[in-house]
Amino acid sequence: MNGPERHVAFLSLSLLILGFVVRVLPWGLPSIESFQVGDALIAENNQLETSTQMSSIFVDVDKPSPQKTSKKKKSSKKKVKLPLHINGASVEELCALKGVGPKLAEKIFTYREAKGPFKSGKELEKVPGIGKKKLEGMLPDIIFD
Repeated sequence: MNGPERHVAFLSLSLLILGFVVRVLPWGLPSIESFQVGDALIAENNQLETSTQMSSIFVDVDKPSPQKTSKKKKSSKKKVKLPLHINGASVEELCALKGVGPKLAEKIFTYREAKGPFKSGKELEKVPGIGKKKLEGMLPDIIFD
């Protein structure tokens, strides 16, 4: 066995022993099932919580803490089913299209209100901010009435 092979064998044996020690010995180390990131660090108003609250970074997933349940906000966003009827969609529904953000959705909505319903992709391409590539990405998810 040459030098590099010895180093590889030593490294693999060391990692095997280290894995055994970390996984099997009862040191109270957090396992993947009980490790949670984010919820304990972010407060309701997007500021960091105090140091006493930050001590609860390791939270058991099966047992929700009272802080976690009280700060949980329910999202009132409805799911948008694609393909989307472009001439009857609201600004929020238009944001579900690929490559369309709130500003472009607002431009599409105001253009539709001013010029009337869209009949084809060529008319949709006249909206400022929509080019050929963006239109190609959007067309599979759009239905023209």
